[in-house]
Amino acid sequence: MMQSVSHYLRALGLEAGEPTLELLTQIVRRHVAAFAFSSIGVRLSDPLPLEPEQLLDRIVVRGRGGYCFEHNGLLFAVLTELGYDATIRLARVIYNGDHLPGLTHRIAHVRIDDITYVVDAGFGPAGPAAPVAMPMPGVNTDVPWPDDRTHRVIERRPGEFHLQQRTDDGPFSLYRFDLGTYGQADCEVGHFYSHRHPNAAFVNNLVASRILDSEIRSLRNRMYRVLRAEGHVDIEIADAEQLCSVLRDDFGLNVTDDEGRRLFGDLPAQ
Repeated sequence: MMQSVSHYLRALGLEAGEPTLELLTQIVRRHVAAFAFSSIGVRLSDPLPLEPEQLLDRIVVRGRGGYCFEHNGLLFAVLTELGYDATIRLARVIYNGDHLPGLTHRIAHVRIDDITYVVDAGFGPAGPAAPVAMPMPGVNTDVPWPDDRTHRVIERRPGEFHLQQRTDDGPFSLYRFDLGTYGQADCEVGHFYSHRHPNAAFVNNLVASRILDSEIRSLRNRMYRVLRAEGHVDIEIADAEQLCSVLRDDFGLNVTDDEGRRLFGDLPAQ
């Protein structure tokens, strides 16, 4: 086993084993709780290469967080090394719309015992904290939600799949994807847009999140929200010192005082 995989698993308190659904579920659950989703690297203009060893160093060792091409790139490398049957997929983030944005979200399909699961540790606070089973052929939007699950996949149109979040207002499609063949070069293109294009969301917004068993922590620019079963608490970030404290203490992100001042000073007007 690659040393980097052992390091990754130790950071999650796990040991390598047979490529089972149980182990996969634990990996995803612990990943989204331990390693923050964040755009601090984008906002600070850090170099963000996608080689697995560099992703491990950035996300696990140095605590700098990352977004889908980083988190799911690292996770994909780990899963394939552990013997999982994993395939790269790219998706379009639609937030319940019906438009055609770019392929700027990376996920994986993992096949276990003849069932394919969507694995996504890099969507942020609304994303799934566990593998999500793909529908059986011919299943449509009338399929009931899986028991005790917050996400499902439905086939909205032939060959067009939506990952949906359960909300009080009904199913909400976070992104859509197909079963096309994608490789690392496609990920590099989507990654380049996502962290370099002047209109990209992460270029223009500071975000951070962790999905814990008891709560979801989510920061977007000056607004910090902690969501629990009984409701949510919103906190407005007033200054760079408070921002640093939240990023370090609540998200486990390693930022210097100077970086905190830069991040706060560059926040967009609310």
